[in-house]
Amino acid sequence: MFPKESTVRTLIRRWDRHYSTILGVTSATERSERIAHDLYLVRNAGFGGISPPPNLPGNLVDKDDEIMACVEHYFLTRDWVSNGKYPAWEARTLSGIYHLGKRIGVAPRHNKAKPVTPASPLQRALQLEGIKDGTIDRKLAGIQSPLVKKPPKY
Repeated sequence: MFPKESTVRTLIRRWDRHYSTILGVTSATERSERIAHDLYLVRNAGFGGISPPPNLPGNLVDKDDEIMACVEHYFLTRDWVSNGKYPAWEARTLSGIYHLGKRIGVAPRHNKAKPVTPASPLQRALQLEGIKDGTIDRKLAGIQSPLVKKPPKY
C-alpha cells in the first residue's frame, strides 16, 4: 500500500456515495462525469472565477493537494473511459505521457496560479484504476468506445 492510499480510497468512496445516495445520481457514467467536474472546481477554486460546488460536505475534501489530485485523476480517467470520451488504451497513454511530463518538468498546468502536483506512483495507480473501472462502467452502460480521439488541450 502506498502512503496516503487509505485516505485517497476513503475519499473516493465518500464522493461516490455522496453523489449516488445524497444527490441521487444512479448512473455510474453520469456520476463519474459530475464528480470529475466538481473535483476540478474544488481543486481550482479561486482561479479564473471558479467556485467550488455549493453545499459540498467538508468530509469530501482533504487539505493535502496530492491526495485531492489522486481522487480527481481517478474520477477524470474513469469519466473519460466510461463515457466514451477516450478509449482505454489512449487514456493509459495520455496518463503515462502526463506523468513523464511531470517527472521532467513540462506537464501542462490547468491553473497558472498553482503548480501541478509532483509525479506520484499513487496518482498513476489511481488513474489506471479509474480507466479499469471506467471500462466496466462503459460496457455496462452500452456506450461505444472510440478507436482514437484528439488529446485534450490545456
